[in-house]
Amino acid sequence: MRVAFVQFGDYADAERRFAAGGKETYYAQRFSVDYVASLARRLEDVTVLCVGADRLEERLPSGVRTLGIELYPPRRRSRHLGLLRALERLRPEALILMTPVASVLGWALARRVRTLPMFFDSFHASGWKSRAHNALLARLLSLDSIEWVSNHNLAAALDLVRIGVDPKKVLPFDWPAFNNPADLSPKAAPHGKVFRLVYVGMFDDSKGAGDLLEAFRLLRTRSGASWSLTFVGREVPEFRDRVARLGVGDAVEFRGLIAHEEVIPTMRAHDAVIVPSRHEYPEALPLTIYEAFCSRSPVVVSDHEMFRFKTQDAVNVLVFEAGNVVALAGALERLRADAELYERLSRNGEDAARDFFCPLKYDVLISAWLRGPQGARSELARFSLENTSHG
Repeated sequence: MRVAFVQFGDYADAERRFAAGGKETYYAQRFSVDYVASLARRLEDVTVLCVGADRLEERLPSGVRTLGIELYPPRRRSRHLGLLRALERLRPEALILMTPVASVLGWALARRVRTLPMFFDSFHASGWKSRAHNALLARLLSLDSIEWVSNHNLAAALDLVRIGVDPKKVLPFDWPAFNNPADLSPKAAPHGKVFRLVYVGMFDDSKGAGDLLEAFRLLRTRSGASWSLTFVGREVPEFRDRVARLGVGDAVEFRGLIAHEEVIPTMRAHDAVIVPSRHEYPEALPLTIYEAFCSRSPVVVSDHEMFRFKTQDAVNVLVFEAGNVVALAGALERLRADAELYERLSRNGEDAARDFFCPLKYDVLISAWLRGPQGARSELARFSLENTSHG
């Protein structure tokens, strides 16, 4: 069987890094790379087509073939035609589509290529283009030739139903749990002179990074030099410039990219973890929240729709109105001032982390689906939204 994955992640870079003794850069990266390599050992051909960057075609030591086409190059038109030409040349018999590109889905349906849509996205973005794309995507996903549609975790799976996909065919999936939330003890409320905040993720305004920076400036204006902020992630020069313009550079640290194994210790070393995503960002369920729970540092999150099943305000997180800088600053001041609240959130992080993941795992889903329609139905039907309790 010839199988193709279409995704944003650069598989070749990850496999080479691991072979050289390098570290993961995000949760379950090595797990997913190893799983795809295991498929290459038992199937005729496995190809990973990255749509995030141009890459020459190559066969890796694992046997996985990789290539890359930058689908959305900066300041240029999207390259859907080039992507479809690459798929024509690959001639996959099975396609695992890990990003909601309607043109690829339409190509596969027209050529009767068996396809498993398996996303990490929500579909709340505003604007007529987004609404039109979501309507087209839902129509394609609802066709009988698409047996199953999967999305990361429960809220994102329900978002597929909201845009029109039949819940009978929607499967929430997840990763295995690699951390024991009981490994770290709850934290006592800090009494130091500086309250240390940390953000882990992309420097993007829709992810709320700019809102956090503005809230931090407000906190510093109100409380002087008693706050610090650490950004962890690939640096963007424009954010450094904004820090300078806001006059808070003495209290903001850019840590850059760190190995994934350092994420929880870094969160643990800070007093609070901030996940400030705006509603327009197509989150599924960020594993940053899970890792923050495991670190036992209290978590302050926006009211993004995709967080609602795994977070409870003032029980395991503090919730603020997304995009509201004043509300974010107020939530942080409340957390700092209320020792009982701080310790309750830290204490409840253990249960929140333990209940974070859905039962259907990434590898189990793909392996069952590859066994064919009949076998997949008997193995996967019990995980569909029709058979899942979700309140």
